[in-house]
Amino acid sequence: MPHSAQTKTVTVASWLLLGILAICLCCVPAPARAAEGGVSHYILGAYGDFLMGYIPAPGLYLRNDTLYQSARSDGTFRGGKVYAGINEQMVMNITKLTYLFDVPAMGGFLGAGVGVPFIINEHIAGDVSADYTRRSRTTGLDMPHQFDIGGGGDRGGLSDIFLMPVIAGWNFGECHLVVSPIVFLPTGYYNSKKLTNLGMNYTTFDGNVAFTWLGKSNFEVSVNAGYMINTENITTNYLTGNQIHADWTAAYHINERLALGAVGYLFAQTTPDSGSGATMGSFLSSGTGVGPAITYAIPVAGKDVMLVAKWLHGIGATHSPIGDTVYASFALKF
Repeated sequence: MPHSAQTKTVTVASWLLLGILAICLCCVPAPARAAEGGVSHYILGAYGDFLMGYIPAPGLYLRNDTLYQSARSDGTFRGGKVYAGINEQMVMNITKLTYLFDVPAMGGFLGAGVGVPFIINEHIAGDVSADYTRRSRTTGLDMPHQFDIGGGGDRGGLSDIFLMPVIAGWNFGECHLVVSPIVFLPTGYYNSKKLTNLGMNYTTFDGNVAFTWLGKSNFEVSVNAGYMINTENITTNYLTGNQIHADWTAAYHINERLALGAVGYLFAQTTPDSGSGATMGSFLSSGTGVGPAITYAIPVAGKDVMLVAKWLHGIGATHSPIGDTVYASFALKF
């Protein structure tokens, strides 16, 4: 083959390869930039619990949750690259302290709290791949090829600390109500060029209201609803849209110590992503999941320690991760 023809073939092949990569990077599904990286400060199913709207008495409360999450998201923007798929396994521990006062003037309880999340390990792997055909320079025949980009790693450490500056609760017979806004602070490690980040790198304000109905028949229905308002990630100039979320519990209390039930969550983005960094467009994310839950109270040193286990299975997601999340928790009042 003449040299000019060879050069032309190589040039065409090079442009073909670049075209394939452009298609992979630009035509991935919309989740590429929904809720920057496909995630937010809302942890799937974290708000859902037994008696989530009920405060039994004033005092100091300790809650500890260990969760394992295995999820996948398709077409995700992470670390400055668009990945066709992201697989994530994470083990996180969250310790929460709250103190509540009995306030007769308001007919209920008033207090504050803080939560410290620590990621024991986060493993993320992402890839972009494409199959294409390129003509061989030696034989002149079309040869199949595959292009792959991979990335990932492991990381652990402090995540984004959250504050509960006001916790207000009321008990009205069989009905119970708690109002608790939350502020997430950007305290976790963040590097826009890494897949494995421990924080979001922006502040989130989350208004929350929890309601519990516990009837005399020992059936319980609890709901926690919240609205997240996100600030801009100043590193990437990306503003994740606001999100509404709701967690629910339907349970039967067999006795004072044991209860069985089902839990679930749903969330949806209500405003589009924006900012100069939102170059892939304004996408809206959503998701839902459901699973079983059990709680049992055991006496330890004269105090009741409440043990909770729940498993939430994602049954639908748009522009966000979907998978399984398992919780093992305990709570006690000092």
